Amino acid sequence: MPIEEPTPPPPIIPGVARALSPLLRRIAHSGPDGEPGLNTYLVGIDEIVIVDPGPGDVDHLDVICGCGGDRIRWIVMTQTTEDYAAGAVALKEKTGAELWAAPGFPGADKEIGDGDKIDATEFVIRAVATGTSDDFIYVLEQERSILAGDLFNEGVPSEIPARVKKDRIKTIAPGHGQFIEDAKPMLVIK
Repeated sequence: MPIEEPTPPPPIIPGVARALSPLLRRIAHSGPDGEPGLNTYLVGIDEIVIVDPGPGDVDHLDVICGCGGDRIRWIVMTQTTEDYAAGAVALKEKTGAELWAAPGFPGADKEIGDGDKIDATEFVIRAVATGTSDDFIYVLEQERSILAGDLFNEGVPSEIPARVKKDRIKTIAPGHGQFIEDAKPMLVIK
């Protein structure tokens, strides 16, 4: 009997929300060439956390608001660079959500730190510092998933596997590209 190849994931379509799991949706920003750019994530159903709102493109922010509406309660970022965070304050103004950001980020309602948690009605998401003062990954505890932005692009920071071992992480939501269904090979403790 021939071995069946796994079914490839559906293509990422910029500006279209795609459910990745019961609590996680992705909206890809449209890059300059129309190709998928930064992934923005919506975590939750009744109450929503936006992770990485993106560069502030009005159309992208409108899509986020259209998917989350008045249920958007919090905004966080994996990085505070313009690509990830320029839309944060505008999204806060559109939704009334609390902006949790690294120390010194203009317009933040709360300075986020290592271990801070958002305890929503149906999930808990925890910030994990990656070694610099303004870079964080987020652990979605109920789904054992990491929202990593592009902080794993050049490999997983050496301290992260041990710090998330107790979470028994299954999946990774990256800043660009497809959802990673099997996180184990990336989180091997060396």
